[in-house]
Amino acid sequence: MTNIFISIIAILITILLVVGIHEFGHFFVARCLGIKVLRFSLGFGKILFSWHDKKGTQYALSAIPLGGYVKMLDEDEGHVPKDQVHLAFNRQPYYKKFLVVAAGPLSNFIFAIFIYWILFSVGFISIAPMIGKITPHSIAAQAGLQANQEILQVDSKHTPSWTSVVMELFFHAGDKNMLQLTTTKINGTQSYTLNLTEWKIDDLKPDPLSSLGIIPYEPHIPAIIAHIQEKSPAELANLLVGDKIVAVDKKSISDWQSLSKIISEQPNKTLLFTIQRNKKILEIPINIGSTHNLFYKNHGYLGISPTFEWPKNLLRTNQYPVFSALSHAFQNVETFTKLNFIILGKMITGKISLQSLGGPITIFDTAGTALNQGAISFLSFLAFLSISIGTINIIPIPGLDGGHLLFQTIEYISGKPLSTRAINLSYRLGMILLFVVMMQAIINDLLRL
Repeated sequence: MTNIFISIIAILITILLVVGIHEFGHFFVARCLGIKVLRFSLGFGKILFSWHDKKGTQYALSAIPLGGYVKMLDEDEGHVPKDQVHLAFNRQPYYKKFLVVAAGPLSNFIFAIFIYWILFSVGFISIAPMIGKITPHSIAAQAGLQANQEILQVDSKHTPSWTSVVMELFFHAGDKNMLQLTTTKINGTQSYTLNLTEWKIDDLKPDPLSSLGIIPYEPHIPAIIAHIQEKSPAELANLLVGDKIVAVDKKSISDWQSLSKIISEQPNKTLLFTIQRNKKILEIPINIGSTHNLFYKNHGYLGISPTFEWPKNLLRTNQYPVFSALSHAFQNVETFTKLNFIILGKMITGKISLQSLGGPITIFDTAGTALNQGAISFLSFLAFLSISIGTINIIPIPGLDGGHLLFQTIEYISGKPLSTRAINLSYRLGMILLFVVMMQAIINDLLRL
């Protein structure tokens, strides 16, 4: 139940910040340029709660939390009193309309820069990309990569963390050429050439590392209980801190990871635990509890956790002075924006399947997971999602901000507005395209459950 509550809180914060920032950009610039704003809404559909300010703008919270909108005074959308015509959006010069529309995506990019600036200023720890295992007969194995090597560069790009490795690999998703990886080696470095001709990433769960045969290093965590939650199945079964779990249902347990997998896969079942306690071996039948995520997918739950520390040589501190942190923030936003466009282009050309798309369910689940992992993880998620929202909205598709900018530019260059018929047809086609993409994303989400 706690996980569901955290997921709901996470998605509400996400909508409030990412969508709110986007719509506030439109609202703020419109107000600054003297355009009358009728409504500022978070969400679509039926208005659940609203209030008005002194300028007559209605602020609303609506029923469908999948976006938001800013409604401005506009003669194309209804009657405008003569004394307010000068406040209507459609009567404004090109540069004002352009700035109002562009302010939404721009606000998302500025918000992402601000978050990364905070993260790089405050500082955070990342894990060095050390290879744990290489899958036999995989692309990585054929290239000669080995365990216990740290990946220093992907295609000559510096990769200080697993996030940067995965990001650089995604730049090459769908490619059928050669890829250079540089790793550590005793007294130097070693370069490897990966042949991507047969590279195939799982469409529904795209993981470039496992598809290449690279398994990240994980420290050995012994199956010794360090913490027990109150009123948990473990406490009810009288497990104690310091107990070492030797076997479950007579199957030997080698580490905490294998124990967690067994517990997670068997909710609401009674399993026989073999425990080593004070040099004595005990056998205790334990009823595994269950917990479910936001979408009611059950997982086994026992209420125990270990304690461990990453080797210090694998920890990387990311902290910079204020101005250097700002520079790194700009670089992050630039890189992720470029990545979004490249992946979009590869989807259009068929190099990446549309099944890789994530929809609202994926976003909800990811938001909850990120918040559970802590403030750094959640802020990083917000920044990346904000970049994605900004990138999508500047695509010149009717119905998105980019479509509005395209029509405004055509009108400005031609010196006359597009015909109502052409605009209506374009918007219908644009909405059909967006609907198809959204339905594909939702279907993908359901297949992942």
